[in-house]
Amino acid sequence: MTDEVQEQAFKDLMAELEAKRWTPLMNSDDIQEANDLVSKAAQSQTTTMTIASTLFTAPKGNAKKQQHKLPFLRTKVDLHSARYNNLTTSDIRCLIPSYIPSHDKVYLKRKRFIEARFGAHMTYSLLWLFRAVKKIIKGTDACMDSCGWDTEGFFADLAVEQRKTILGAIFDQYPLWLLTQFRKREAASVDFKQLWSSVDSDGSDRVALRGFYRLMFVEMGEATYEMRVVRGMNEKSDEVRRAKAWKEFAGCEAVQALNLGGAESLPIV
Repeated sequence: MTDEVQEQAFKDLMAELEAKRWTPLMNSDDIQEANDLVSKAAQSQTTTMTIASTLFTAPKGNAKKQQHKLPFLRTKVDLHSARYNNLTTSDIRCLIPSYIPSHDKVYLKRKRFIEARFGAHMTYSLLWLFRAVKKIIKGTDACMDSCGWDTEGFFADLAVEQRKTILGAIFDQYPLWLLTQFRKREAASVDFKQLWSSVDSDGSDRVALRGFYRLMFVEMGEATYEMRVVRGMNEKSDEVRRAKAWKEFAGCEAVQALNLGGAESLPIV
C-alpha cells in the first residue's frame, strides 16, 4: 500500500469514527447506556463539583474515630487510584490516620486492605485496556472492509501518532461511558458524571480532568499495543513493564502541564 493510499484509508477510518458509524468498543445497548449517562450528567446543575477534600483533612472529635474504618478507607483508595495510578509506602501512611502508629496491628491490617484494593483496581483497568485494544485492532480491519479497502493488518501499519489519533477519537465518541468502563472499580466512589456537567462555573477543573483521562486512555492504549500485542511473546515481563508505565503515567510531563489537584479534588459520589 502506497503512502497516499494509506493516508486516504486512514481518513476514511477517521470519518467512520467521528460520525459514530463505527463504535469498536460498543454495541447498541452500550450506546443506549452511554446516552443515558450523558443525560444524567446534563441534568446536574451543581455549580461546583462535589469534591472529596474533607476526606483528606485531619479529622476531629467523633469523626476521628471513623477515619480508619473500611468505608472511609475504601473511598480514599478509590480516589487515590483514580488520580495517581500508583501507591507508595508514603501514600499508605497518608491514607491511614496519623494517630494509628505504623507498628500497630490495625495499621498493618488496613495496609493490607489498601494494597489489595489498589492492586485489584490496576489489574482490572489493565485487563480492560488489553481487551479493548484487541477489539479495536480486529474491528479496524472489518471497518476498512466495509469502506471498500483491502487492508488486512491496517492498524499495525499505522504510525504511532495515527494510532493515538484513533484511540483519541474512540474516547471522544462516548467519553463518559468509556471512562466508567475503563475505571469501573473506582467509579464506585468517583462521580465521573460531574466532569461532564453542563454547568461551567468551574469548567477549567472539569476540562483539565477530562483531558487527563483522555490522555491516559490514549497513552496507555498505545503502551498496551506496543507491550502486549506487538511484544506479546513474553507476557509476564511485558505486563510488568506495562504496570510500570501505568504507575508512572500521572508523573509524566503532559499530565504535570494540566496543573491538576490531588485525589481530594476529584468529584465524589
